[in-house]
Amino acid sequence: MFEELRAIIAQKVNELEVGSRFNIRDLLGEDWPDGQGAARQLGRDFRANLRDFPEVEDEGKDGENLRWYRRT
Repeated sequence: MFEELRAIIAQKVNELEVGSRFNIRDLLGEDWPDGQGAARQLGRDFRANLRDFPEVEDEGKDGENLRWYRRT
């Protein structure tokens, strides 16, 4: 799933203003997978491949266990 969405993720990240805070679910919007398992795996894969997105910084999780990122 991640490989299929890699180009879309890169495009949407590049469209964000520098300093913008985002989570992968909101970034993808309607492209976010419906199934919980697929969605969880997509989030894991994105985080595991952050080195491919040098303009993205991991901000950690919030109180609801949602991981946030920042466009740098």
